[in-house]
Amino acid sequence: MKRILLPLLALLALTPAGASSQVAPVPAPQDANSLLPGDVIRVAIWREEDLSGEFQVDQDGSVILPLLGRRQVVGISPDRLREQLTEEYADYLVNTAVNVTLLRRVVVLGEVRVPGQYTVDATQSVADLIARAQGLTPDGNAEDIRLLRQGESFRTNLSGTLSIVEAGIRSGDQILVGKRPWLARNFSALVGVASIIANVFVIVSR
Repeated sequence: MKRILLPLLALLALTPAGASSQVAPVPAPQDANSLLPGDVIRVAIWREEDLSGEFQVDQDGSVILPLLGRRQVVGISPDRLREQLTEEYADYLVNTAVNVTLLRRVVVLGEVRVPGQYTVDATQSVADLIARAQGLTPDGNAEDIRLLRQGESFRTNLSGTLSIVEAGIRSGDQILVGKRPWLARNFSALVGVASIIANVFVIVSR
């Protein structure tokens, strides 16, 4: 039995944990927390539900806000935008309290239960993003998470603890979860086959 199991264990040890793809750095903006085209901003104004909501940043870097109209926001951090909106809305409102949250629209593909596009708070983690897709399938490999952007693939081994901002993920990016290695997915079955073969050898050798 040991003679049969040892080669299987050796193969499992030699099998790479993730898909075999070339490692490449993830390009990120100088300020990963700044607003970019395609992002969504969630504006919450105290006691002003009609002025609050989620607003998408156009490709030209602008967003249309109630009362204020079109504003250029690309390259601005959520905190800086909150300060600007607090000042501008003060011309219309009394005791203005504004909160701004940066949301990124990301497509999750591969070995997740519900692939699709998700709009997530940029401070949430990669694990939170995958959880929005109902988690990994039984074949999913948490150590093989790649970032796809504009037709290019970056093998990043993204840690689930990284936030969307820390991982350099932008709106429009795709997160691809790979499969566990074939041997890891089928190891239990192989051990079962090896056990049957070993029993056959014992019976035959008697």
